[in-house]
Amino acid sequence: MSYRVLNSISVKNLSGKEFVKDKSSLLVVLVDKSAKKNKLLIHMDKVTKGSLFKSINSFMKSKAKSLNLQSPEGVLSKEVLLMKTPDKSNTYLWLDLFKSISKTANSLGKQDISVMFACKCPDGKDESWLTEVCCRQIEASAYIFGSSKNKTVVKPSLKKASIIASSVTPSALKKLKTSAKVGFAVGEAMNAAKHLGDMPANLCTPRIIERKVKALKKPFPKLKISTFNEKDLAKLKMGSFLSVGRGSDEPSRMMTIEHKGGKAGEKPIVLVGKGITFDTGGISLKPSPAMDEMKWDMCGAASVFGVMIALARLNAKVNVVGLLACAENMPSAHATKPGDVVTSMSGQTIEILNTDAEGRLVLCDALTYVKKYKPAHVIDIATLTGACVVALGNYASGLMANDQKLADKILQAGENSGDRAWQLPLWDEYKSCTKTNFADLANIGGAGAGTVTAACFLSKFTEDYSWAHLDIAGTAWVKGNEKGGTGRPVPLLCDLILS
Repeated sequence: MSYRVLNSISVKNLSGKEFVKDKSSLLVVLVDKSAKKNKLLIHMDKVTKGSLFKSINSFMKSKAKSLNLQSPEGVLSKEVLLMKTPDKSNTYLWLDLFKSISKTANSLGKQDISVMFACKCPDGKDESWLTEVCCRQIEASAYIFGSSKNKTVVKPSLKKASIIASSVTPSALKKLKTSAKVGFAVGEAMNAAKHLGDMPANLCTPRIIERKVKALKKPFPKLKISTFNEKDLAKLKMGSFLSVGRGSDEPSRMMTIEHKGGKAGEKPIVLVGKGITFDTGGISLKPSPAMDEMKWDMCGAASVFGVMIALARLNAKVNVVGLLACAENMPSAHATKPGDVVTSMSGQTIEILNTDAEGRLVLCDALTYVKKYKPAHVIDIATLTGACVVALGNYASGLMANDQKLADKILQAGENSGDRAWQLPLWDEYKSCTKTNFADLANIGGAGAGTVTAACFLSKFTEDYSWAHLDIAGTAWVKGNEKGGTGRPVPLLCDLILS
């Protein structure tokens, strides 16, 4: 199954004469004060007998962020949309600008658009970055959820996009085309992650996710896919993992997706995603307001699913293993109780003081299992703690690591992609939080620093390799009128792996 919205995104290298003959239904031109020096616009201004620059001059003096022009005489695009670029130092605003392109095209019912950069690049970026991120945001922002609708479904109109370049060398054009291809693939990966997260929990159970993972084999036959049912998990002695789904009628599942695009024998990067398809809190029941949002508690696994699609789509020359640890956390007579003690795959026993701290219970066994791959690095991705939302809101994912070099690379990938993370400490002072009189570890710490103490718990299972933890509880979905999955941190992870 393809998770693409657009059929194609391409790069066109046009002369001035070809530019005015472009027949897109919407031509989007990103402009700043340097726009009048752009060769394509100079030619268009001549064709329109000066009306184009007159409109741009008036537009730049106004407070409006965009200006819709009916196609000037001599220009074959049906409409021209001028959009002001934001402050060059604020990448976040550029992402919003690119996002608005698809939103506008869909609202106008456009099927194909062309985008041209008649502006300077953001600080520290180049046209390749502009092209990649613009293509990524166009594809990801064209997504409209409709899978569980019948009567009110709205389908996106946008099906084709082009980035217009001018007078670039063959090597520069090749680089831009590669950037567009990467952006398109990462946008699709974000949509795949959003789709799994946005699906209602009754239509996206661990077994349904398992089927979707297995279905990747058809479009991407080179992927190696393995799945594990509850009997398999029991044989692996994953008592902690299995304790989470004990109260549910939906059986737990673990899946691995292996992309072997790098050199034979090269140590892989391993991504481990928390996949709680619905989290009631179990016996430690959550309050009912906003509990529906707990269908997004599997966004870590959904992110891994998306990243593996991007790597397969690009035939990336890297070795990466994606692991999805999926369970449903429900209260019942069979459910794990506060005070119960379970044995993890590592042999460490865990006193479960709060059944709503369940994500770390599936992750700890998954993090033990991935040692078999002799990984170069392991990164787990999880909607783990409400404390992270309190600390960082929805702007940055929380990052903790036992390897500062890995942490620095993740932070840089966040800056490059605009999908930012912020590092929190993982000091020894915090690690006493897991002490208990009745087991080797407790699954929760005290009232303070909940994001850090959750990572400290996981660190007890990752001492044998380079590891980082991304808490995406604040970034994986948004509330309000735009309620839905964001596809984060797929851009960060793709930037990290592909670079």
